Amino acid sequence: MRIVVMGSGAIGCLYGGLLKLSGNEVTLVGRKRHIESVNERGLILKGVFGDHVIHVEATENASDIKSCDIVLITTKSYDTVAAAQEIAHLVEGGASVVCLQNGLGTELLVSDTLESDRVLRATTCVGALMTDDGEVTATGKGLTEVGSHIPSNMNLVQQVVDILSRAGFDVIPSDNIEGVVWTKTIVNCGLNPIAALTGMKNGEIHGDMRLRELVVRLVEEAARVAEALDVRLSTDDPIRYTLGTAKATSDNTNSMLQDICSCKRTEIDAITGEVIRLAKELDVSTPYSESVYALVKALEAKRIDIGTPDEKARPMDADEIYERILIP
Repeated sequence: MRIVVMGSGAIGCLYGGLLKLSGNEVTLVGRKRHIESVNERGLILKGVFGDHVIHVEATENASDIKSCDIVLITTKSYDTVAAAQEIAHLVEGGASVVCLQNGLGTELLVSDTLESDRVLRATTCVGALMTDDGEVTATGKGLTEVGSHIPSNMNLVQQVVDILSRAGFDVIPSDNIEGVVWTKTIVNCGLNPIAALTGMKNGEIHGDMRLRELVVRLVEEAARVAEALDVRLSTDDPIRYTLGTAKATSDNTNSMLQDICSCKRTEIDAITGEVIRLAKELDVSTPYSESVYALVKALEAKRIDIGTPDEKARPMDADEIYERILIP
């Protein structure tokens, strides 16, 4: 199978690398410095999936690729439309697309941009970090779910599930991918902003009674929006599910805190921001969500502003970030 990975950050490289190891033809598309490193010394994969040096094709430009069978989009949510536009020629040539991303509705953006129904959505609970240029450390295994809003795509869903399973992922098809995406988004609404604001790992948040109470309030608000939309969540108890996730991933530095540490824009707009937008349309009150959204956006702007080019190349740890931001 010929697979292109658009957005070769930690998750993209992890999936692309393991797909390559399992016998697929894989091309990574990503940023210059990272791609140069992969081309020079191979993709270095460490952690819970084993240690490997994987020699995989890598390029900065999707236009260099003439054809493929599947495009796996793993970009940040705010880069979704740009990524879709870059792969339009591949989809016109017959490729299908799988959106493996955070946030709500990214698969619909891709489908609308490409005017294609061959677009699937996936979620993952796998943990991964970029620990150097061309180097990814997998920090935790977890379930990947793949589905589609279009029933006729279920054969394609099963094909993707089989490919990922052969690559070593714990993966299942879902006939309720909207509920799966919303459930993960609710978890992200509860945990990710708090991590970004405090510099704490998931387990530290869970262990702090005051922060745990704030997580509960954020989850309640997001769940009320889902309920107003008649979304069937993949859990009967989103609060317990979120707190259980925090405990089970206690050593994880979640993606929003990783972005803050790397002087990058966060995905708060596609997570909490989208929940707030929908809540206003539905006349659902979300005061806690609106507060943390404003705080994360302010921190994001401050972090990007203080980061010199060298610092942006070298992710700071959380203590260094908050010392720089909070101490004059």
